[in-house]
Amino acid sequence: MNGYLLDTHAWLWAQQRNTKEMSARLFAQVESWQAADEVYLSAISILEVARLVSYGQLDLGMSVDDFVQESTRDGGFQLLPLSTRVLIESTRLPGDLHRDPSDRLLAATAREHSLTLVTRDRELLRYGRRGHLRVLAF
Repeated sequence: MNGYLLDTHAWLWAQQRNTKEMSARLFAQVESWQAADEVYLSAISILEVARLVSYGQLDLGMSVDDFVQESTRDGGFQLLPLSTRVLIESTRLPGDLHRDPSDRLLAATAREHSLTLVTRDRELLRYGRRGHLRVLAF
């Protein structure tokens, strides 16, 4: 599989069309990936968003259920489950990625599915520069 895996923050900003955080050019790129069925979300991102909402740190303007459903309906983002292989591989990643389980699961998911991770996360970008992960900074 080829395509792009959005980090949680990239998914939120794309879905909410947050022009303070994402450029119009990147929105257009994400839309073109969607049209080609080449853009994905990891199930760990849903957990991260649900936790932020439950802690009162994020207001989606709708329930998490509705937000996810709206994000993944036809023509939207394709959801990748946390498979047994991804869960195990997140503990075996090469190199020295920090111990944050969400980031490790994102990296393992991208590696398992041959996807490029779209992120602003400095640690993930550094991990990619070391050759362990395809990344796209925005």
